[in-house]
Amino acid sequence: MEELKLVVSTPFKKNLAVSLSEKDFEFSLAFDLKWFSPKIASKVKDRALEVGLLNLKHGALIPAFDVESIRLPHAFKPPENFLESHESFGEKYPSLKEEISFEQVLEFISADTGVNRQKLVSEINSMQERLFYLVDIRIVALFVARKLGCDIDTIFGKVSRSVLGISF
Repeated sequence: MEELKLVVSTPFKKNLAVSLSEKDFEFSLAFDLKWFSPKIASKVKDRALEVGLLNLKHGALIPAFDVESIRLPHAFKPPENFLESHESFGEKYPSLKEEISFEQVLEFISADTGVNRQKLVSEINSMQERLFYLVDIRIVALFVARKLGCDIDTIFGKVSRSVLGISF
């Protein structure tokens, strides 16, 4: 996932932009950087949207993470099989394409942090109680995940949209 974040951040860094049109993003990956064919660049964009690294608002792509915090290794270039290595993410977390349940958020956090589900549920329930059950449990799970050092950028947008019932 970090490699995908590196790839996605590069067109924004290169163009010194906070948003890019879909075509400019794809053009940058394919022609400016010469990393991918136009077809693969489009698939990279679609993958980034799918996993929540990019949001599409009014025809502009906006990163769902802090691009400035990403440090590109010198002479970074994604491997030729780059997209194939990220195909499995959607299969591992199929719900990230649509509605996301508490169980799926829990699975994501557990996989990322290595903390067992029972301990996570205990932490989440404790925080939920302190918040007087006023906050959706999926959001509380994200609070706990962040506390445990989990990188929630990839699921934050999906959980937020799911909780708020908004579709983009």
